[in-house]
Amino acid sequence: MLMLSNLNNRLSQVLSLPGLHTAVLLTPAGELVSAASEPARPKDEIRVIVGLSGEVWHETRDQGFGMVDSELGRILVLPVDDTQDPEPRADNKEPLMLLALNSTDAVEWDDLQVEGRMLAYHLAKSLEKFRDHLARPKITPPPTNTTSPAPLRT
Repeated sequence: MLMLSNLNNRLSQVLSLPGLHTAVLLTPAGELVSAASEPARPKDEIRVIVGLSGEVWHETRDQGFGMVDSELGRILVLPVDDTQDPEPRADNKEPLMLLALNSTDAVEWDDLQVEGRMLAYHLAKSLEKFRDHLARPKITPPPTNTTSPAPLRT
């Protein structure tokens, strides 16, 4: 069984005040799973981080991670997957989850990546047994050559 309290505890462990203040776990589809922040943040700010993280991931997934400076600070997005390989998966599968770390701009990107990759790896070990329930293959809609029928005139 997936214990959200355990996920939240793992997310809380990576926080390093005052720099790294928020960690969010979300699905590749952009759904919030769990979040930890210190000090506590309003749900609306967490949702903004989730939205930005989803956008950043979809734009930068070929790099294997995403980064953005925003009004909420630096946001790093990493895949939570069963591999430590920083290269994107060749099998076209979505990652199990996404991890977003939010920090002040005083935290170096490299330091944020080290913390994030370590946490993502540990989360992936816990989540791997749920892969069949969590991950879905990336679906590319087939091209269509059909046109809509003309509306009937009355």
